[in-house]
Amino acid sequence: MWKFPSFKPRAKRSRSSMGAGAAGESAPRAEIPGMVTSAEMDFFRESAARYAGKEGAIVDLGCWLGATSIALAQGLLDHGSQADNRTEKVFGFDRFVWEEWMPAHIPSGHYHAGESFLPEARRLVSDHGGDRIELIQADLTLFEWRDGPIKILLVDAMKSESIASQITTSFFPSLMPGGLLIHQDFKHYYTSWIHVIQHRLRRYFRLDASVPRSATVAFEVIAPVPKEVVDQATDLSTIPDDEVAASFRYSLDLVGPDDCVNVAAAHVMQYVHLGRKDRALETLETYRSLIMSDNSEFPKVMSYLDQLA
Repeated sequence: MWKFPSFKPRAKRSRSSMGAGAAGESAPRAEIPGMVTSAEMDFFRESAARYAGKEGAIVDLGCWLGATSIALAQGLLDHGSQADNRTEKVFGFDRFVWEEWMPAHIPSGHYHAGESFLPEARRLVSDHGGDRIELIQADLTLFEWRDGPIKILLVDAMKSESIASQITTSFFPSLMPGGLLIHQDFKHYYTSWIHVIQHRLRRYFRLDASVPRSATVAFEVIAPVPKEVVDQATDLSTIPDDEVAASFRYSLDLVGPDDCVNVAAAHVMQYVHLGRKDRALETLETYRSLIMSDNSEFPKVMSYLDQLA
């Protein structure tokens, strides 16, 4: 799990379980420590069930204690009777190193900054993932994927421009047409670079779903993403203001009025990241009507703004 620098995300109790029964059954789900909502867990589970048996890998970037990987694995388990699905796995990536911003207590123990929680993550995925999960300890700022086509890529690790660029460069060219790219931070106020990159790559994706009451948005892959196109899309050294505006218009249109508030906050945050306070304030003014919306993250953006000279 990669962090946002200042504000501490609140750990949420995501509902999960051993996948007993067919997809859609309301079987009880054991609670597993996670930082995603139950709606997101359901969507991840249903997505993996949709793609069970198809060619390609299922990859989860930033799985923390494994809740997201478990949800994907349970989608496979829901279709476990299919002969061509018995060996499918989920590849869950994380550094598995505890950081100070992480919740102080989880049900199974207490960790200090710098300690590895990989053994606990392995226990959880073993207990709840039906032997369908392989955890991989890796630094995604350096990692390069070399294990073939990807049919589902769940990304919860684009917490900085550098990680976003490396993930896009390393993993996106392996996405298969018809596959699924899931951005778990698309509707988060901090991760403005996701919108610029997705806008630049828009001809290769179309909207699949925007998960309500969460930050998750999924895209269907409609064409292979060429390596040279990825290299251009991840050059974030210079982004003209008109391109920033176009990127966020595109994202706002995708998610619609009910889910737009924190995408709008990310538009302001783009200029905070650039240290351009005047432009951030101008952009904030255009979204004045959204600031007090339910679940708005604008107060966090304004706290960052106040710190700019």
